Amino acid sequence: MQDQSVGDLVDKLRKWELAILGVSFLLVIALLFAGGLLRPGGFAKAGLRDISTLPSVIWLFAIMMVFLAMFAAPETIKHISWIHEQEFDETQMLAINTVGMYLFGIIAGLGMLFVLKRSTIVEGESKSGLGLSFLDLPVGLGCFMLAFPFIQLMNLLGVFAYSQTQGESPNGMGHGTLQMLVDQPENGWVWAIVASAVIGAPFVEELIYRVFLQGALIKWLKSPWLAIIFGSIIFAGMHRIGGTVPWHALLPIFAVGMSCGIAYERTKRVGVPIMMHMCFNLYNVVLALIINANASQTGVL
Repeated sequence: MQDQSVGDLVDKLRKWELAILGVSFLLVIALLFAGGLLRPGGFAKAGLRDISTLPSVIWLFAIMMVFLAMFAAPETIKHISWIHEQEFDETQMLAINTVGMYLFGIIAGLGMLFVLKRSTIVEGESKSGLGLSFLDLPVGLGCFMLAFPFIQLMNLLGVFAYSQTQGESPNGMGHGTLQMLVDQPENGWVWAIVASAVIGAPFVEELIYRVFLQGALIKWLKSPWLAIIFGSIIFAGMHRIGGTVPWHALLPIFAVGMSCGIAYERTKRVGVPIMMHMCFNLYNVVLALIINANASQTGVL
């Protein structure tokens, strides 16, 4: 065992990967069914979020405000003379703009979250599921571990579909940021981009897709399950429209959206899907660093 490389150990685990994931997935499904989540009316029995005081247009307005804040970041940075004086190269400017975009997005998202939460207070209490707490971190980690078999099975299905249609396995990383990290692991500016992808992207995207968009969809569709499904489809589609991931990665991205959406509606805690999303992005970064390009085929970064 001492003479075995990490790659050798991974190869052995991969031989049993499908069986292990399949059994784990069935156990998780059985656990969730026993807990009532997957039974008809499971969300209602657990207690739905109270978003009745907020019309759907308000949720869409929150999304727009976050997007506008993110788009404003590069324009703001462009007018800072000190940055121009430093003559940063392309990678450095990409890092500055990426950090700026997510920072602006987080600030706008938290602002909208605060306003919306205050708008849902009834008799001194808000039951809208718009709160944040440090306790969300361990809960989110636990939810990610439960969701991982489903996400990874969807990843394998995407890779299988690509292999069958293209006649070869996917090559390279599933996201440009991962490829950049592998190519320049010693570059601190690249690490700034990666940190933004692991921390900033999940924070902003979960506020947009799980909190704001899912809230609007629930108002329209009158069903948490339909809202989660359609929200996850939009979530995956936006990654494809942006050209950041190959098409075979859409299945695991959809799985991440579904898992985060279910966890959010069940726990009613904003930090839970954020933590789950962070764990998934960090998982892809770790794979990209310590295994090889073929071990990281997805990447929701």
